[in-house]
Amino acid sequence: MVMRILYVEDNEPNFQLVQKILAYDGHEVVHAHDGQVAIVEARKQRPDLVLMDLGLPGLDGYETARRLRAEPGFSAVPIAALTASVRDVDRERVRGEGFQGFIEKPFRVDKLRKEVQRLLGIK
Repeated sequence: MVMRILYVEDNEPNFQLVQKILAYDGHEVVHAHDGQVAIVEARKQRPDLVLMDLGLPGLDGYETARRLRAEPGFSAVPIAALTASVRDVDRERVRGEGFQGFIEKPFRVDKLRKEVQRLLGIK
């Protein structure tokens, strides 16, 4: 079964890398370059998972996640931070904001794949 992943990332090369990795694994990866576009794409695409950069222009990743959670039927969709903000305070805030996962940049491909599988419930 193809799983749809919304990757909210303002850096095009970062998006392209993650898209290639996850497409190789059979997933469809939809891109949003900022929080406003993410909300529109989430409504349209109904993703199974959201990967969220935290340092987005305009709405940051935290606010975007809050707004996505408020969308009807979206509260059960897992959201994971995929970010270079890796200090302990950042990790604590991510947990406190209700993200279900944390992937640090730069990432190892095996760790990215493993976390995506966990969040999607793939064994």
